[in-house]
Amino acid sequence: MSYNTEDPYFETEFEEIFNEWYEIEGVRKIKELSRQFRTFFNYKTEVIRYRFRSNLAPTENFTNTNFFTQKQKIESLTLEFITMLRKMKKTAQTLEQGIRSLFYNNNKSQFNQLSEITDQLFILIHYFSEESLHSHPKFLKFIILLAQDICMVKKCLYAQFSEFFEELEINYSNLEKELNILVERTLVEEKKFEKQLEEKLTS
Repeated sequence: MSYNTEDPYFETEFEEIFNEWYEIEGVRKIKELSRQFRTFFNYKTEVIRYRFRSNLAPTENFTNTNFFTQKQKIESLTLEFITMLRKMKKTAQTLEQGIRSLFYNNNKSQFNQLSEITDQLFILIHYFSEESLHSHPKFLKFIILLAQDICMVKKCLYAQFSEFFEELEINYSNLEKELNILVERTLVEEKKFEKQLEEKLTS
């Protein structure tokens, strides 16, 4: 079947199809980027909740079955993700160059594999952003560090969104620093509390 590209009806039909595809794809991307913002602010809230929590001792009780299952899944995927990045680092001077080489060398298999695993990890990161991770500071820190690495990968894989993911990576980095300060302060407070308790018991 042949098409007359000079036919004004063909041009109109083509524009309608393109506009419809662009609108659907544009809406999908906007939703995804919006979710990334919401996820970050959820973690920001958890760090604030950690700062003002009443109990000094962190809770490490993962009793919720679904939570534990998702935790195992993200840890398994993270191991796979890190293994992939290490292989790429070996083939380039920097990790970012190794990731970008997938695009420039037209390595579709690895590109798609890395893209898929980062998408899966981001979905899990979003899931945990709606859980009460302020009571699990070690796992909260793990997630924030992972989010930074994924933002770096996304920045390299998708040039059109590189500035967005670079900014998001910086925000997660700042959040990690804030959490580190709070965790260190908590450790000092816990040691002080234990010492006071010991003195009371021995006096």
